[in-house]
Amino acid sequence: MPSQIDEYNRQLFEQCPVGLALCQMDGTLIDINPAYAAILGSTIPETLNFNYWEMMSQKDAAKAAMLESLERTGRYRACEIEYIHKDGYLVPVRLSGVLIDKDGGQLILSTVEDISDLKPAHQENQNAEKILKQSEARYRSLVTANTQIIWVSTPEGICFELTSWIAYTGQTLAEAENGGWIEAVHPEDRDRTGKVWGEAVTNCQVYQIEYRIRGKDGIYRYFWVWGAPVIEEDGSVREWIGICTDIHDRKLAEAENQRLKERYGALVTATSQIIWAATPEGLAISSEMLTWIAYTGQIQEEVDGWGWLDPIHPDDRARSAEVWSAAVANRGLYQTEYRLRDKDGIYRYFSVYGAPVMEADGSIREWIGTCTDIHERKLAEAENQRLMDMLNHSSDAIIVRDMTDKISYWNQGAQRLYGWTREEAKGQYIYTFLKKTFPKPKEAIIAELLQQGYWEGEVQHLTRDGKLITVQSRWTLQRNISGQPAAVLEINTDITARKQAEIALRQLNQKLETRVAERTAALENTLAEAQGLNAILDNLADGLLVVDTTGQITHFNPAFLTMYGLTANLVKGHYQELPISGLANLVDRTQSHPSEVFAAEVALAKERIGQAVATAIFKRAVVNEPAVCFGSALLIRDVTAEKEIDKMKTDFISTVSHELRTPLTSVLGFASIIQEKLETDVFPMLSTEDRKLQKTIKRVGDNLKIIVSEAERLTSLINDVLDIAKMEAGKVEWQMQPLDPSELVDWATTSTAALFQTNGLQLISDIEPGLPEVVGDRNRLLQVLINLISNAIKFTESGSITCRIRQQNNGVCISIIDTGVGIAPEDQPKVFEKFRQVGDTLTDKPKGTGLGLPICKQIVEHHGGRIWVESQPGEGSTFSFIIPIYTSNHTTSAKLNLDALVKQLKEHVITTNTVLEENRKTILVVDDDANIRELLRQQLENEGYNVREGKDGVDAIHQIKTARPDLILLDVMMPQINGFDVAAVLKNDPQTADIPIIILSIIENKERGYHIGIDRYLTKPINTENLLTEIGSLLSQGTSSKKVLVVDKNASTFKILSDVLQTQGYSVIGASNPQECINKALSAKPDMIIIDSIFSQEADLVKTLRFEKELENVFFIMLSDQ
Repeated sequence: MPSQIDEYNRQLFEQCPVGLALCQMDGTLIDINPAYAAILGSTIPETLNFNYWEMMSQKDAAKAAMLESLERTGRYRACEIEYIHKDGYLVPVRLSGVLIDKDGGQLILSTVEDISDLKPAHQENQNAEKILKQSEARYRSLVTANTQIIWVSTPEGICFELTSWIAYTGQTLAEAENGGWIEAVHPEDRDRTGKVWGEAVTNCQVYQIEYRIRGKDGIYRYFWVWGAPVIEEDGSVREWIGICTDIHDRKLAEAENQRLKERYGALVTATSQIIWAATPEGLAISSEMLTWIAYTGQIQEEVDGWGWLDPIHPDDRARSAEVWSAAVANRGLYQTEYRLRDKDGIYRYFSVYGAPVMEADGSIREWIGTCTDIHERKLAEAENQRLMDMLNHSSDAIIVRDMTDKISYWNQGAQRLYGWTREEAKGQYIYTFLKKTFPKPKEAIIAELLQQGYWEGEVQHLTRDGKLITVQSRWTLQRNISGQPAAVLEINTDITARKQAEIALRQLNQKLETRVAERTAALENTLAEAQGLNAILDNLADGLLVVDTTGQITHFNPAFLTMYGLTANLVKGHYQELPISGLANLVDRTQSHPSEVFAAEVALAKERIGQAVATAIFKRAVVNEPAVCFGSALLIRDVTAEKEIDKMKTDFISTVSHELRTPLTSVLGFASIIQEKLETDVFPMLSTEDRKLQKTIKRVGDNLKIIVSEAERLTSLINDVLDIAKMEAGKVEWQMQPLDPSELVDWATTSTAALFQTNGLQLISDIEPGLPEVVGDRNRLLQVLINLISNAIKFTESGSITCRIRQQNNGVCISIIDTGVGIAPEDQPKVFEKFRQVGDTLTDKPKGTGLGLPICKQIVEHHGGRIWVESQPGEGSTFSFIIPIYTSNHTTSAKLNLDALVKQLKEHVITTNTVLEENRKTILVVDDDANIRELLRQQLENEGYNVREGKDGVDAIHQIKTARPDLILLDVMMPQINGFDVAAVLKNDPQTADIPIIILSIIENKERGYHIGIDRYLTKPINTENLLTEIGSLLSQGTSSKKVLVVDKNASTFKILSDVLQTQGYSVIGASNPQECINKALSAKPDMIIIDSIFSQEADLVKTLRFEKELENVFFIMLSDQ
């Protein structure tokens, strides 16, 4: 942008009435003003094509003389020559010039003045004087031939020779004579003309005046009128002779010159510049420095000589004086910048320009100069430089290209990103230089840029080292002062790392989308749309949050605000200040482990559920150097609907699995009975010599084994399904306690030792010594280890299985490493998905339920850890999981010293086994499924029991009232009244409370059963061996079965005690509060009460119950945290 002084000087240059030209020494024109072009009759563009020397009529001589003067004095004084006009005629001009230095070279600044109007007027005046001195005869001939108006009057001033006047004005002789000529003079000039003419006649003196004469066309023109008396020898006036010379064009030129001079003077007066003058020796002329004095507050005496240096800033004085002295010595232009103090003592920057005024002889008459205030410009330049430094040090690549797509600016960010220096990049064609790849045709992008002035999108570039990167490119169109496109500002942010993270996020999204698409077509369009909008983060359907390495929030999208019920003005500052605890934990993890991707389920606003994925964001500051983490990105998806669908699916599968247990019980039970009967009663009676019969017997036996094996496999599948359903429903009770990880591995390998022997595989233990304890549920972690080891054995034909344990940061990492078939990379993410089998299910028989690893994943994640797989096909697999190290902050389940408790029970309660009576025991089987009743009948009768059947709960209660059985096998899900209610009725009736009850059910709700007071809880399909063992144990206790009332509000404590007591043959009743304890104790009359010491202290239960009848001698055991 030109400065104010530049604009002002340009205006003076263009509006100057004298022609100005700037050219090189060889005559090549650089710049001219309109007055110069007008002298030649051409336009400025046409004139610039001419040569300065070629426009002169005697160019060689003029050029030689001027160049000689320039070399000698640095200027050539004013001289008169002739220019060649465009139309071919010569134009007399007055020419002068001065030599100036510019950018290390020399230029000629020339002034040209058209003097064609001045020369004829002067010559005409001389001719008129000569004519007056000639003879009258010669005068008469001249009057006839002259184009001027010549007039003659009597001594009294009465005109009588008016031939040329009449010819010009169109008056008749009669009109012009006797003073009538004055009617042709302009009305405004008549009085003055008449007065001056009268005075000249009266005083007999030369008559000179200017006035306007009307021509015969009615147009007035300016004339210079001159007249003189013709004196006779006697001194009398014979006549007056005069001329009227047309000076109209000259008057107009003079008026225009005067107007321009006045305008120039006004500009000088009105300008904010300081005008100064100095002697040829460089000393200030105070009388010519009024504006200097007005600005600085100096007085004239202070300015004279070198006093003008005083208001210049002390840091600038020496340099300014040096530059001024050099200019004076070299007779050249004076140009500098310095800070000048105003009358208020404030310094401001000024641009100073001075030039010598030359005399005709080449000497310096004086120096004239200006001081232009450029303070704001200097401040703007400093600010611009600061901004340029900021742009130059920006981490983004900032590029400016012209409208021909050539690079004109290239900052350090661009150098770091692409590898080329600024010098290498400038002038390059940007599209071929960076090998750009656009998201849509380049022509469409350019059209959008020209229309809207802005374009933004993702572009792929190729760096110097051949690396393909992705940038977020923002283009802004720059226009010149006329509004035309002049350049394009391009800012490129490297988003290669973010795109990689997006790919990882997209892969995770695709998994989720695939699962949801399989379960509900209603969400397919929404998920597809969300996937399609991944490139435009602010429009993602998923919530997005980005924080830098200091934890400051740098970006979020509208979906994030909606998910958490926040407003944009609240989402600022540090992420820990927001109510997003679940996300905060993920950010912490990415900050601690930036190379890993983390996922977690988080709580959203309005009790909705989200799935969040977090990863660190990297960018490469310098090519070939490691990428630097500069923050974390979190993508949050609202999976409430998916969770509901998953829950519906899980509930459905759970219900179906429960329902499968009943027919499966029949299949497995009857198959076992048939197998046993054939092997014990049928096969021994058949002929052993008949080979065909023996082959048939073997085939039948094998088929029955297959039936039993497949039924057991189906049972395992059902148990897995129900196990994972319980986990998802949050119904699993976790017994968290400190554990030795090496002991866990020892227990797991011991449990699977038989598998190693069967498959001929080597077990390798690689356990780091001195491992800290972890916190977890022992049984569940064993379940994970046994599952991983079993899988490794299953898919390893030969080689070894390695169990490795290492401490990692705040956790312990356990890895199971096999040398088996391995897992393809594309299949690895699927192994932890429910019901997914890796491999070709059309050619490979599935080797499991597809639920083992998902269950492991849920168990590990519940412990606050994570599980993953590393594998290559043919090179084996490594399954690893991390469990947090135990600290005092971890909450663990209360640990009961069960051995001491059992010992204490045995010391105070004596169990006497009654001798079996000769009569067989009677067992009542209650189930609404006739097949189950028939199965149990056959199994029990084979063991020597009497069996009665009850088809439902009502029937069972009726039979028990009429004929008391020794033991009851009770189903839960029955019409009219369920098994739990039947058990409650019986256990609350003193007549039936001591009858042992075993529940056989397809559902698992042991807590409720034991709380009612049942003796055993078994799930279908029925394990005949376990069932018969439990029946025998209960019946062997006879009537001496001891009842224990356990009073504790913690359900997990009750379950642990109940399991242990039942294995010891006790009947367990539960109560969860003091009042329920009193009620149960009064109705059931237990032999022992195990009670939480806190309850005992609150209600003084021991004292209360001791005064109740039949409870005087009941034994109390207090449970305490200590």
